[in-house]
Amino acid sequence: MNELITQKETFDFQSNKVEIMDLSTLKRTHMEDDYEGNPLRGLYHFQAIENVVAICNKYNLNFDIEEIFAAHNNSKHLPGVTVLKKEEMVHGEKSVGAHILRRIFTTIRINDYETDELTTTIVLTYHQDGIQAAIGPCVKACHNQCILSAERIVSNYGKNKVATEQLFDTVDQWLSQFETQMTEDRERIRRLKNTGINIQEVYTCIGLLTALRVAHDSSDEELSGKVENYPLNQSQISAFTEDVLKKMKGHDCISAWDMYNIATEYYKPERTSIPSLILQNAAFAATLDNFCRLKNEEIIDVDAVMVS
Repeated sequence: MNELITQKETFDFQSNKVEIMDLSTLKRTHMEDDYEGNPLRGLYHFQAIENVVAICNKYNLNFDIEEIFAAHNNSKHLPGVTVLKKEEMVHGEKSVGAHILRRIFTTIRINDYETDELTTTIVLTYHQDGIQAAIGPCVKACHNQCILSAERIVSNYGKNKVATEQLFDTVDQWLSQFETQMTEDRERIRRLKNTGINIQEVYTCIGLLTALRVAHDSSDEELSGKVENYPLNQSQISAFTEDVLKKMKGHDCISAWDMYNIATEYYKPERTSIPSLILQNAAFAATLDNFCRLKNEEIIDVDAVMVS
């Protein structure tokens, strides 16, 4: 195991929306306990990472802990970061030890069976809602994470929540079948690469993404109830549209894989809220998969591609 990021001594969340660190730095931040002195959410953020590391070691995998991101969401009710003035007096202004970090995102890269294009990554988020893990291919050149199936996600909160122990049991199950699941995901990528999307279908897909976003945010419960997670928010749809149209220049069509890979540029801690990263990524993959199955229909049935 290697850690790819160096230690830090201070954070500056006033200037930086996101701070990047290694595991040893995360372990030096101020831990948040309940009134009995136990971890507020059952276990600390660094312990969640260490649990996944232990599972990787169990299966003798060659892996690296990649960047650990902490984000400040500027919420007064549930802030992503709290700086303790009393601890700053002890450790110094902006010191790592004076910070409580509540929004953490990291990836653990598994190097076994990597190709020139792809490796496999376990994604872990820890935030105010709970803990979420996912696994999927990662594009090495641009570090774009793929979450290609809802079966590759597990959370201890939300609609399909499991107990924290079950969450790590699920990660264990993924890694016990690592080669099989990796092969299935790469077959999904192969199908996306072999599916062409022409300009008319690009426009239809963009309209669909907008419809999903509008339905999700609607005050009409019949509409909002159909879309649990939208693939892209409105500002992301605008940026995505521009990127796709640029990709289309000089081409009759692009592949479904091209479209998905463009979208994954937004599923990074600097560009998407940490609690939404995994869910939006998987929602886009599911929407695109359904769109590709139905795109030869004369009219795309929006209800058929709703992510529920």
